[in-house]
Amino acid sequence: MNRLVLLLSLLLIGGAVSAQPLTTAERTQTTNATLALLNDRYVFPEVAKRMDTYVRSRQRTYDTITDGQTLARQLTSDLRTICHDKHLTVNYFPEGVPSEQLWQKTPTEAELTAQKAAMQKGLLRENFGILGLSVLKGNLGYLNFKYLAPPEIAGDSYVAALNYLAQTDALIIDLRQCGGAISEHAIPLLCSYFFAEPTHLNSFYWRDGNRLVQSWTYAQVPGRRYLDKPIYILTSRQTFSGAEELAYDLAQLKRATLVGDTTGGGANPGGTLRINDRFAAFVPVGRAINPITQTNWEGVGVAPDTVVPANRALYAAQLMAVRTLANKPGIDPDWRAALLGIMGELERTQPRYVTHSFVLKGHANAHDVRVAGSFNDWSAQANRLVRRGDAWVADVEVLPGKISYKFIVDGQWLTDPANPRTEGDGQYTNSVFDIAER
Repeated sequence: MNRLVLLLSLLLIGGAVSAQPLTTAERTQTTNATLALLNDRYVFPEVAKRMDTYVRSRQRTYDTITDGQTLARQLTSDLRTICHDKHLTVNYFPEGVPSEQLWQKTPTEAELTAQKAAMQKGLLRENFGILGLSVLKGNLGYLNFKYLAPPEIAGDSYVAALNYLAQTDALIIDLRQCGGAISEHAIPLLCSYFFAEPTHLNSFYWRDGNRLVQSWTYAQVPGRRYLDKPIYILTSRQTFSGAEELAYDLAQLKRATLVGDTTGGGANPGGTLRINDRFAAFVPVGRAINPITQTNWEGVGVAPDTVVPANRALYAAQLMAVRTLANKPGIDPDWRAALLGIMGELERTQPRYVTHSFVLKGHANAHDVRVAGSFNDWSAQANRLVRRGDAWVADVEVLPGKISYKFIVDGQWLTDPANPRTEGDGQYTNSVFDIAER
């Protein structure tokens, strides 16, 4: 089963869904159909039964729900109360569930073509998930992912990126904003460049057929492999699912050093399945089993080797990489002197963060409020606000200078009503302020 089809859903849906009336019959049918689907497909049958019992015990709560979006949100919340599975999500589509977003066990040629075309269209606009590619001082390669795309669509770009970085002396892979993989083949492709021989990365148990499927690197890759060079992986609480697998696999194989924060904790792969005409659910139908640990990161996340706040992880990894290279036996004396100079420069110019309080008044009935901006690479997940009195508040570390930002209220992006200063036009209008060093 294709992992994290949910990411494609997020790419295609975009913005918030407005509330739509829901009849009592529709609400009851949706709830019953959701529970039946989970009893039939969720990876842990005994947990599915417990979710069924819990949701039915909360009938009075559901009796008050009159719109589809609220029902989807309530089902997701109640189901996760029991399973604690961050992959499990109920989604509402007021115009009907798009067929290209659904996982099909035996899709027709036409269904495959439509799904691939929809995926290609969405991923191309985001450069197949590549947020950044560069060579940093000290000849350090840097590759930043938002998600890991299918090789049949993004393979040429991924191969080109890895070959561009082949001459660097160390590699930093930034997964701090990476929400997962859209294909089970993305991680083996990337990891194949880091091992000389086929290597067992992971295994997956699938409830359907009671199967265990192994995931290995490839015997051959286009271009040069990246061997015997240090690799650093940057992580955050937003690093999730397939991104966590990439970090976990390489860490267990002693092929990478993880730097940052503990990851999100989602190790149960699955797909988007239809509940009825207007509801669908991402249902985990399998679980990861690492060949070394015989377990996975579900619910606990992947712990970094070096723990630092996520916004400081790149700086920490750069410093570690340059220091490692400068102390490498047999290094050219002139290059070592240059690296020591770069290390001194990094130490003198380390980021000086200040704490700023983002405040959004009102929106008392909102369920999820976040702030995104230039300080977190416009991540819609990184900084969540909490309710304090009559406002939503988040204390965030930012670098001094000009800050661009927006609030996200239940999926809807808003400028700051308390801040009249803006830049940009239309949907690209952002709130702006300047913050001085302290």
